[in-house]
Amino acid sequence: MAYLSDFVKSTLSRVVLGKEIPAFPYNIGDRVESFNSTIWALHKGTKRDDNSPVSILCFDCVRQKDKLPLARNAFKKFRTIRHPDLIKYIDGVETETYIYIVTDAVTPLQDHLRSGLDPNLIRWGLFKVATVLKFLTVDASFIHGNIRTSSIFITKSGEWKVGGFEALSSLKEDQPAILTFAGLIPESNRYAPPEVRKKSWNAVKDFELWSTDTWHYACLIYEVYNGAFTNSEQLASPGKIPAEMAPFYKNLLRPDPKTRPSVGDFLDKGMQAKGFFQNDLIQIVNFLENFSVKEPLQRDTFLRKLDMQIDRLPQEFCKYKVLPELVQALEYGSGGAKVLAPIVKIGANLEEHEYEALISNVLVKMFASTDRSIRLSLLENLSGFIERINKKIVNDKIFPSMALGFTDTAPIIREWTVKSVLLVIGKLSDKTINYDLLRYLGKLQTDEEPGIRTNTVICLGKIAKHLNDGMKAKILVPAFSRSLRDPFAHARVASLMALNATADSYDKGDIANRIIPCISLTLVDTEKIVRVQAMRSLETFVKRIEKLIESMPDSAIVDTGRESPNGAPTTRSATPSTPSSETWAGWAVSSITKKLVTGDMQPQAVGSPRMGNNSPSPANTPVPSTTSNHGSGMSLSNAGGSNGLQIATEGRNGGGHGGHTINRYSSALAAVEADEAMAGGTGGWGNEDDDLFADEGFEPMEVHEPSTPSPMPSFSTMKPTIAQAPLRPSTSANSSMSLGGGNRTGGASARLGFGAMDDSGADAWDGDDDLFKSLNIGNSNSSNVRPPPPPSSTTTTGSGFVRKEEKMAEMARKREERRLRMAEAKEKKSQTTTLGARKI
Repeated sequence: MAYLSDFVKSTLSRVVLGKEIPAFPYNIGDRVESFNSTIWALHKGTKRDDNSPVSILCFDCVRQKDKLPLARNAFKKFRTIRHPDLIKYIDGVETETYIYIVTDAVTPLQDHLRSGLDPNLIRWGLFKVATVLKFLTVDASFIHGNIRTSSIFITKSGEWKVGGFEALSSLKEDQPAILTFAGLIPESNRYAPPEVRKKSWNAVKDFELWSTDTWHYACLIYEVYNGAFTNSEQLASPGKIPAEMAPFYKNLLRPDPKTRPSVGDFLDKGMQAKGFFQNDLIQIVNFLENFSVKEPLQRDTFLRKLDMQIDRLPQEFCKYKVLPELVQALEYGSGGAKVLAPIVKIGANLEEHEYEALISNVLVKMFASTDRSIRLSLLENLSGFIERINKKIVNDKIFPSMALGFTDTAPIIREWTVKSVLLVIGKLSDKTINYDLLRYLGKLQTDEEPGIRTNTVICLGKIAKHLNDGMKAKILVPAFSRSLRDPFAHARVASLMALNATADSYDKGDIANRIIPCISLTLVDTEKIVRVQAMRSLETFVKRIEKLIESMPDSAIVDTGRESPNGAPTTRSATPSTPSSETWAGWAVSSITKKLVTGDMQPQAVGSPRMGNNSPSPANTPVPSTTSNHGSGMSLSNAGGSNGLQIATEGRNGGGHGGHTINRYSSALAAVEADEAMAGGTGGWGNEDDDLFADEGFEPMEVHEPSTPSPMPSFSTMKPTIAQAPLRPSTSANSSMSLGGGNRTGGASARLGFGAMDDSGADAWDGDDDLFKSLNIGNSNSSNVRPPPPPSSTTTTGSGFVRKEEKMAEMARKREERRLRMAEAKEKKSQTTTLGARKI
């Protein structure tokens, strides 16, 4: 190593060339001022290579030249003796002026005693000192000769380490330092045992090796609990020493060194059942230091207890003593899966740089393990450490290993892998989420385990906010719709809840066309929990779509026949202005279309409309209209003294009301005219009529929404067909229409016709007032109102058929009336008076 090379060079320079050390690979920092009762000065330091902290013991060879043999003896013993409870030697160098000994970063015990120490840590410290003294005096045949508070140091884990090697020596050496130079140690007389005070340090060789260190160990116990003492008489009073330890402490202070027990005996007494060294902290340390040689059952039992006790242990002890032991056990396999729980619990108190150095690398390595128990334990404890790991490490190293669990043959691994997605989703890249992760979840939707399918749906619903918009539209609805058909009831409930939670992710088209139809199927589910959740979800989506369609226009139908003031086509509402018009007009047009298409309307309905049995009125000429309504639409046009009836029917699925179009109406009209021709005439409508109406100007009809529809003028001479009835509104000679009951076997039904009568003899107008109010038929020329002719002699038989002779007479009368109307229309046309049609 580098420091050995430097040390050799420095030794050669000093010995051969007599020069100072050329370089020292450590930075010497501030001195610890409280450490001033030994021949050493303690400095904080750092290693130049990695800036790691160290402690440096410095000895001034010039100022303390008389104590140089002690410093050189300590330097030698630091380099030659190793034990876990001795302060760890890292490097050292001796020059003409200084001796530097580099150790682990430590602090003096005296500083901790002034600030207060945890009682468990004190017992653990005394236990560690007793252990190292037993090793030195029994196993290595050394005498320490300098056990006191100034010789004890504490690491950052709270572990006590023994230093003060100035007098450490073996009696087998040529010139043992303890016999020759022990008296040079500061305050050596205060700590000297009775036999030494009586004679000299040479008396040590006359008794057991441990006798001196036993006395010094008793002095240490007293100072730890009671503080410094000034004379040996004070040691007789235990003071604050624990009662269970006090009797054995007194044995250590026996004046006769031959009856004085060894520190090893004191240690054995303390480790007995209910002994003073039997506490949780010491037991934990002892087990961890021998963890790899314990039986699996013993390790499992210990780890369970440790997980419960970890919160009661000193934090620094857990971080720097327990944690490294557990990480080592996990990394090398001796700890198994159960060691992970206490690791995660302790790691929560670490700083970021400490966590990365001590835990992160090991966890990444463990995720690649093929041991299912370790992988399961990692997934179960994922919430305790995933937030402490860098995003790049999670995305590039941990997730690829974790994703193997999606396809694992063990169901419990698959289930915990799905649950773990929610914990790592925030650290994954968009590509990993929208492609790799969704592919795994899609496969798990068809898993054989119902619980895994359910958790997959829940997981997908919770990570939806992390998906991009394209994947939301493509994945969510099909995934949740599939789960609505799952045979497991809880999977269906989970799907409904997931849809509910992601309602803001869907547009109105998806909600109306894909989601609501799927939810509606579960309203009659065999399980009540599904039905209840389905109703809640349906309410959510209905409210959602109501909000989404608020900004939609009333209608997308454009009226091309009328322009707005700025010249653009106007959009007209397809909804009738009033509920009554929607009900009555829709019913009326439906009836009209049905009768025209089926041919059930009598010829008189086209040839001669009437207000009663014998009420003549101008003929109605059907004109196809482009105006549409909900299922059917109807408008009237009045121009040039003639009455024009426009009927438009349009179905929602491409056909008109009842499945017929206006072409059907033209066919029915042609059939009626053919019947009239067969009856003995052309009906008075030839090519000349076409010329007449071709010259008339039909203006676009306007939609009016009057608050109170205008009633039609009534005829004073109108009489009911069978019995007296109230007068009914009528139109002028240029615009007349009525609803009458048609002759139909089996009962009365309304139809568009004039002069018809139902079988029951009731007035065909009853109940139809609202229809005409809503239609608001205009009266353009009330002066041309013609009184109704006398009632016709036509009668109705019980079977509903008119005799042939009566029918022929009726047809002749119609032709005459038509001829008169044609003449009147031509006369008005010659006066160039044209009235535009008005639509209501």
